[in-house]
Amino acid sequence: IRSEPHLPHRCSGTIAVPPNLSGTIRTNRPDAQRLANLVRGGADAVVLGAPAGDLGKALSMPTTHYVGATRIANGVAGAFTQSVARVAANFNSAFEGTAGARWLLTVRGRPVAIGYPLGRGRVLAIAAPDVFSNLNLASEQNAWFAYDLLSFKTPVLFDESLHGYMEGTSMWAVLPAPVHDAVWIALGVLLLAVIGGIFRSAPPIALSPTRPRDSSAYLAAMASLLARARAGEAAIERLSNDAQRLARKRHSLAARPDIAAGLDALGEMHAIDRPSNAQVLAAAQIYARLRKELAT
Repeated sequence: IRSEPHLPHRCSGTIAVPPNLSGTIRTNRPDAQRLANLVRGGADAVVLGAPAGDLGKALSMPTTHYVGATRIANGVAGAFTQSVARVAANFNSAFEGTAGARWLLTVRGRPVAIGYPLGRGRVLAIAAPDVFSNLNLASEQNAWFAYDLLSFKTPVLFDESLHGYMEGTSMWAVLPAPVHDAVWIALGVLLLAVIGGIFRSAPPIALSPTRPRDSSAYLAAMASLLARARAGEAAIERLSNDAQRLARKRHSLAARPDIAAGLDALGEMHAIDRPSNAQVLAAAQIYARLRKELAT
């Protein structure tokens, strides 16, 4: 026995149509018509349970009516299921208006399983959906009944889509709407980034040349620190004394007007009582320039 997810376009074997979990068979009109066309073309359809709506109309199935619950149905002598005498299942309904149909199983003299021709094929309808369930197939009579019905034409195909296994639900379909929105937004941002990287929408911006790094930031920070510590006067004194020491070593350079002016400026700042941040910073900058000149 093979299990197929969808009905084929052409089939000369047996197509078993099981019910869903509620015990009924519900299918849409195109699928019902497709199954009916397969039967008219020569296939057998074994229908378990009472089909609802389009499938019953497409297969010209007779209606069912409640006859009372019972567990045993009797085999009909002369039917092609001659090895079956008693079949166990939950029989609650029987077919009515079965003119032209062969009775296969009866309960209290009423047919619960019938077979009738449809085109070149045949419909085998059983009113009990669980007649071929795993529990009931443990019975020898049920197993023989299943064999007689399903082995007459091969191959045997089971339409499992009625259980919802082949609804084709994708991962995208089961995600909630907020996730869909987030994915589309992320894709939109990515698309804009790609477009922005490929096509330039504005003239290029020239970067400003990098200013050479010096010690000005360090000097400014140290001057502010010394001023807050009220150590500016001592700092200027040390800067002035060190500049004078360097000038004595390089007396020839110390005679230059610019260097002499710097030394004089440091001397004047040394005489200031409680110099400000700006004065401490100016003294540090003059000292840095003098040290660079006198060290060369």
